[in-house]
Amino acid sequence: MTSVASLPSLPAFQLLGQPVELSHIERELQALFMDDRAGADAPNAGGIARASLINLALYNENQEELERDASVLAELTSLAACRSLLICADPRHPVAGARAWIQAHCQINRKGEKSVCSEQISFFLTGHSPGLLRNVVFAHLDSDLPLAFWWRGEFSDAFEERLYSRIDRLLFDSETWASPRNQFIRLVDSQAGGSSSFAMHDLAFTRLNSIRHAIANVFDRPAVAGDLASLSEVRIRYAKGYRMSSLYLAAWIASKLEARFDPGASSPGRIVALAGRKGFPSGFAIHIEELDPNRKGTLEVDFHLGGTRVEISRCQTRDFFRSLTHRGVATEEDWLPTPRMSDAALVTDILNRAGRNRVYASVLPGVRELLTL
Repeated sequence: MTSVASLPSLPAFQLLGQPVELSHIERELQALFMDDRAGADAPNAGGIARASLINLALYNENQEELERDASVLAELTSLAACRSLLICADPRHPVAGARAWIQAHCQINRKGEKSVCSEQISFFLTGHSPGLLRNVVFAHLDSDLPLAFWWRGEFSDAFEERLYSRIDRLLFDSETWASPRNQFIRLVDSQAGGSSSFAMHDLAFTRLNSIRHAIANVFDRPAVAGDLASLSEVRIRYAKGYRMSSLYLAAWIASKLEARFDPGASSPGRIVALAGRKGFPSGFAIHIEELDPNRKGTLEVDFHLGGTRVEISRCQTRDFFRSLTHRGVATEEDWLPTPRMSDAALVTDILNRAGRNRVYASVLPGVRELLTL
C-alpha cells in the first residue's frame, strides 16, 4: 500500500488541475466532463464531448521540469486527441507514495464554448518502487487504445520488463543523455527477449525530417543523382546540443548509399564509409564538426561529388532550408519551409505518422556503431 506523497514546494503543481484521491479518479473525471456543476442554461450543460485515440504517458524524474512538461502536454492535447498521463517521480524519496490531479484540455468553438476535450491525469510518485509506476499507468489507461510512452531523461530502474512489454510506442530524446551508448544498449536489450515489440521514436532523429527532405529533394534530380558515384566527401556541422542528430544524419546517409563504416580507419570527427553497389561511390569520408555558434539552425551538410558541390543549411533570415547546387559556374537554389521544432510538434508528428518506424530501425545499428568510435 502506498502513502500520500508529500509535495515539494514547486509552483508547477498548481497547474495540474483538481486534486483527487487515486481511488476516485474515474468518478471525478465523469463529473468533470458531465459539467454537472453548471446551471441548466450554461454552455455545455449537457456535457462535453470526450475525444481519445491513444494513451500518451509522459514520465520524468526531474521535478524541476514539471512546469515545462505540463505546458507541453497541454499543447499536445490541443493537437491530438488522447488520454494523457503526466507522471513526475522522485525515486530517491525514502517513502513510497502517490498524489493525483485531473483536468481537461478543450478546443473552443466559434461561439466561445468548449467542444471536444481530452483528459489529463497527473501523478506525483515518490520512493524507489518500479511497480508503483507500472500499476499507476496501467490502472488509468483508456482501455483498448495503444500506449505511447514518452520517457524524459535517461532510463532508470523504473524502466522494467513488466512496464515496457505493454508499451506500443516508446518516445525518448537521446540528445539529453550523458552516455547515449549505454542507454541504447539498454534499449536494444529490452527487445532482445522477444516479449517487447514497441516501436522506438527518438526525437533526435525526428528533428532530421526537414533536412532529410531537403537532401532527398536535391538528389531526386537526375543530373545530381548521376554524380553519386563520384561522391568523395560529406561534411556535417551541428549546433551545440545536437551531436546525436549529426550521428543520425551520418548513419542515414550511409544507409541510403548502402555503405558500411570502416571503424579501423575512422575517428569521431572523420568517418570512412565503404560501399559496393554499382552506381554508388566505392568509398567516401563523412566529417562531423561543430557549427559556428553565430549560425542559425541545428545542422548543415555539404556534399562533394566530382565537379558538383551541394550545400544545405538553414536560411539565416527566414524559416526555410536553402539548398545550393554548384555545377561549374552555375548555381541552382532551392527553398523548403522548416516546420516547428518544439517537443510538442515533434511528438505530434510521431503520433500522426504511426507505423513501425522502419527507417529509424534501419539507421539505429549505424548510430550505435558510430558511438563506439
